Amino acid sequence: MKPTYSLKKLKELSKRYARAQQVPLHEARDFVAGKLGFPHWNDVTKAHRTGWNPTQTQLSSIESLLIGLLPGNETGRPKQGSYIANSIFEEDLQHGKIKGHEYQISVSLGDVHMCGTGWHLHVPEAPNKAPRLEIAKQIEHEAPVYETQFQHHALRIALKRAEQVRAGIASDWPRRSTKPDKEGVVRHPISGAESKKWYCLHCDSSMTGKQIAKSLWHCPSCDASPLDIHENAWWLEDGDSGAKPLEDIDIQGRPDLVVDVADTRLKLELDPERITLLIRSALVEDASNASERLGALFADINIHEDNDVWITFDEDLWPEHKEPVSALAVAALLGIRVEQELCLRELPFAWPGLGEHTSSTVEYTEMMLKAYASQRADKSIE
Repeated sequence: MKPTYSLKKLKELSKRYARAQQVPLHEARDFVAGKLGFPHWNDVTKAHRTGWNPTQTQLSSIESLLIGLLPGNETGRPKQGSYIANSIFEEDLQHGKIKGHEYQISVSLGDVHMCGTGWHLHVPEAPNKAPRLEIAKQIEHEAPVYETQFQHHALRIALKRAEQVRAGIASDWPRRSTKPDKEGVVRHPISGAESKKWYCLHCDSSMTGKQIAKSLWHCPSCDASPLDIHENAWWLEDGDSGAKPLEDIDIQGRPDLVVDVADTRLKLELDPERITLLIRSALVEDASNASERLGALFADINIHEDNDVWITFDEDLWPEHKEPVSALAVAALLGIRVEQELCLRELPFAWPGLGEHTSSTVEYTEMMLKAYASQRADKSIE
């Protein structure tokens, strides 16, 4: 008897389950058979030969296994592109509550982000990298996020989401990228190269095909991405002999949760660069014509160790008795003193006085170009 659509669908689902869970196909098929009430997959095929077919309810129950395992309903191929291509920036936010406190969870570039009021839980895509919980110190009495039980609950949810992401990625990669052959050879999911030994460009570690496939092609030592994993250590002078082999005992899996508590409120740091930017902006505001605006931009602004300001104007661009009112007001708000002086400097353009007749940079440029044009060597002298 030829396989029916139902049996083909079961085979397809078991294959997707095997790739997502990174287990041998026969194990996945036996698992599916068990869900249908059969001891082994062979019993399923035998029953099919005698006329048995899975019901729609049974097919739906098997599909639900993948729906719970993968991010979204990935039991069939997406209509447009693969899971990886469609989830570089996942727009869909999932919402929930923990002890009555709302949270939202999303995925970006393979990393899981779970956020609530004043806290952010980040689970990296790399399976050997520690999840990190950042808590705003100022919400200490507003949410139970400081409680260990709350943190463990949130972590379970985020890790479940991370497992779904990993399953979605694994189900899109070639089968040989997550399942080594008998010789331990695996295929790089991006370059397509095949080898039983791999090297990390980031930390110079070497690892077996089984080790790198198990870690979803992130370096088990330093968590470098699949782009840093190569089939030969071409960057080392000694080649393969210069790499550091990783033992299974060195691969510990995902570390425990790291909790950071800090005051996350924005703070103004008045360094010389920021002070200079504010003072110069105020000087431009004080300028009443194109010449003075050039003077504001051309002025030297020096910040002393105590953050006091020394402004040096060019006397041809900034009037001697003109007070930079806005700049002085900004300095007063910042609690700093301002000293001023005038000097003669080599100017970027001749005839600085031209800019005193207009506030338009366009008009000033036009006048300046005409003035320069009048100095052409081939122009007759009257």
